[in-house]
Amino acid sequence: MRVCGVELIGNEAVIAIMQLKDGLYDVPVVRANKFSLVDAINTVPLKKFQSDFKQLMTDYKVETVVIKQREMKGKFAASPLSFKIEGALQLLNDLEVHVISSAYIKEGLSKAQNTPSAVELGLKKFQEQAMLTAFGYLEQQSS
Repeated sequence: MRVCGVELIGNEAVIAIMQLKDGLYDVPVVRANKFSLVDAINTVPLKKFQSDFKQLMTDYKVETVVIKQREMKGKFAASPLSFKIEGALQLLNDLEVHVISSAYIKEGLSKAQNTPSAVELGLKKFQEQAMLTAFGYLEQQSS
């Protein structure tokens, strides 16, 4: 199963693609590690964002997208724009999209024998949370 972990920060979707096959994890090299929504008001940039993301998922044969849940209220509340991006991703056709909580991710990580870092897997440091989201989800699904 190939999964794309997503962390939404401001106007960006930071991604990390990971696959679990025959009990081994694989992190393919992909052409993009984040997507930005440059214009939050108009429809055309949002559709382009959605189309570009979908194309990457198709090209790398991703079956499931898992988005790390963000706070809706309070001091650490996420930006309204990130919820707009989340909605655009949730409406993608032919992809299974889940929003998963930090508790779900932590539970998956606790089941792992070893938790890798993004840098160990050849990813950028800023992709750490997206990678952990995908890793935690895969661990939950494999148990």
